[in-house]
Amino acid sequence: MCAYFVTYHKEESEDKNYVDGKPDYADAFEDNMIFRWDSQIGRGINSSYVKDVTTAQRKHLFVKKSDAETCFYYMGQFEVTEVEPARKKDNNGKERDITKFQMKMHNAVREDLLRYLQSKIKKEEVKVG
Repeated sequence: MCAYFVTYHKEESEDKNYVDGKPDYADAFEDNMIFRWDSQIGRGINSSYVKDVTTAQRKHLFVKKSDAETCFYYMGQFEVTEVEPARKKDNNGKERDITKFQMKMHNAVREDLLRYLQSKIKKEEVKVG
């Protein structure tokens, strides 16, 4: 069994240079059955990590909306339906291998949970004294 933990809305950070000022990972639900996910930089299609993801008997997906949340929501079990190699720039601007996955959930994700995860993150206004 393998468990995969994903942050749905990745946040910009001072120590990371992201394309267009934000992380460019493709981690997103297309609908309540299909999830697209990018591996971490450096985990190419021939890596042992990708082999582990594709060959694990039971794969479970956990997602949290943002880095500000501390709890992950259990999405359910999935099967990997597509795996393709890709490249992405690391924080130093060097092109490195990644792997793009498409996953199909065994059961549909609840609509209310899916809407919550997909909704925009509202930044609270800071009030000055």
